Amino acid sequence: MLCPVECGALPSVAWPDRGLSSLSILPTPTKIWEKQRYSSIYKIIEDYSKQRHAQKINNSLLTSRGLDCNEPNLPSDPRQWSREDVARWIQYVSTTHQLPTVHLERFAMNGKALCLMSMDMFVSRVPLGGKLLYKDFQLKLSRALYS
Repeated sequence: MLCPVECGALPSVAWPDRGLSSLSILPTPTKIWEKQRYSSIYKIIEDYSKQRHAQKINNSLLTSRGLDCNEPNLPSDPRQWSREDVARWIQYVSTTHQLPTVHLERFAMNGKALCLMSMDMFVSRVPLGGKLLYKDFQLKLSRALYS
């Protein structure tokens, strides 16, 4: 004889629900131990992730408002930058965005020369971060041209 539940019928008085319908698989003692053992590691990773996320948000808010106190004092128009200004800008962007070491001798030029560079030229000089440098420079240049 089939159980009424297996046939698709609703439980009735003959088949009372004893509170077991919501039970899932109970954790074994080893699962509980593993959860306790690794919970501190998960908490550390979660806390670190939250801190990094908050730090990135704060950095982006500060730089978007122009309030970053670590930003070098550069002329607002990149076309007026000297070689030293270019070097300070590259150092600032690479430390802010945690880029790998950028060889400054690859950018021994002034701001006008940077204006003539394409994205491929930036990427060929700095494979990891050249695109970011290019976009940051173009943003500064467009602010100077259209403000």
